[in-house]
Amino acid sequence: MTQSKGFSKVLLVQESILIWIITLSFIVLAFYCIHKGYTAVTMAWLAALPSVAWAAYGVSQAFYYNKSKAENTVGGVVYEKAVNTDRDC
Repeated sequence: MTQSKGFSKVLLVQESILIWIITLSFIVLAFYCIHKGYTAVTMAWLAALPSVAWAAYGVSQAFYYNKSKAENTVGGVVYEKAVNTDRDC
């Protein structure tokens, strides 16, 4: 029996794929701009946009790792424990 991946893990994998598509497409676009002779102003936005996407990806990873750390520690947050504490009240 295989265990299905959690939503956050699937989301992080999809974001990884997307970030690499963005990065590679901007590298190709940069080479095209250099080939056509564009300079300065064109290259500034070509460098800025992938940087912002990587920063957002870094934030997503940080939150995912914090969530994973909280869930995978002894006495961490688990569904069964959360359900049982509601019944004790």
